[in-house]
Amino acid sequence: MSPAPLETRASDRVRLARLALGAALAVPDVIGAEAGVHGVRVTADPPVGLVRGVSVIAQAAGRYAVDLRLVARIVPLVALGQEVRRRVQASAGRDGLADRLGTVNVEFARLLTPEEARREIDDAPGEVAAGAAPAVPVATSAVLPVAPAAVPPSAGPGAEGAPGRAVSEFPPASLSTPAAGPLGEGSGR
Repeated sequence: MSPAPLETRASDRVRLARLALGAALAVPDVIGAEAGVHGVRVTADPPVGLVRGVSVIAQAAGRYAVDLRLVARIVPLVALGQEVRRRVQASAGRDGLADRLGTVNVEFARLLTPEEARREIDDAPGEVAAGAAPAVPVATSAVLPVAPAAVPPSAGPGAEGAPGRAVSEFPPASLSTPAAGPLGEGSGR
């Protein structure tokens, strides 16, 4: 009798990468994900290859930080980043990984107009596999960090004196995260 094949179960790290990317891509205004100019937003998934657009890194106390690099339609980015984060956290809870999920960082590599988004989607039919992001060409673009979820809402100073203008939910200082590498390839940590 031959030995039973070993059951290969993905590590919590790989499971978090897959579910985070899946949750992010399920958000209506998110079009895809990309590894970045230097390919640092990837997670190795041994049986499949690489999960592109997300890196999952060990943190303290057995938790993992999730960094997503997304391509989205032009919409309010703070709200979109919060929705992505909320969906990742909900997915982790459903999959029994809530205690393993640490910080969730969202960055937007590119923002597309409705016409560009339509072309992007039309140019990549059938290229989305289970747990994989659509193929999105790598572009040298600015990274727009999204404010961390822990920042309390605030209208900011002088908000009452700007009639007809939308007031940000977060003060401008919460949106400025210095880039840590070439071409804005920082993780914002």
